Amino acid sequence: MIKVKTFERRGARLEMTPLMDLMFTLLVFFIYSMLSMTVHHGVPLTLPKAKSSTMEKHQNIEISITRTGNIFVNKHEVMLSDLANEILSARKATKQPTVLISGDSAVSYKRVMEVLDTLRTHGITDVVLETRHE
Repeated sequence: MIKVKTFERRGARLEMTPLMDLMFTLLVFFIYSMLSMTVHHGVPLTLPKAKSSTMEKHQNIEISITRTGNIFVNKHEVMLSDLANEILSARKATKQPTVLISGDSAVSYKRVMEVLDTLRTHGITDVVLETRHE
């Protein structure tokens, strides 16, 4: 008597490799899309260009100076005399912020220096001037 093997019928099998490839592709997509998003707290301006400019990736306090010389701190208009108080109160709310000055390319150099001088006289020295990369 010859014994014949009988095969059991197996159910459908779900392959994990294509699913893992799909998940890693989605993960990479979401990482790149999150890195491309930036938080801009200032007023829209036409920035001057600089070849040595770099991207900053941490929380900033943004001072915007418009063409007409108006000063904004994180989109809130302030007078030059109130600027230091606004910056000092914003620094208390944020951990180790950098003050970022965005001046329109048509604003006078004197106005930018007035803002810098006001910040320096109140002990705020970690200031960065924002430019566009060429």
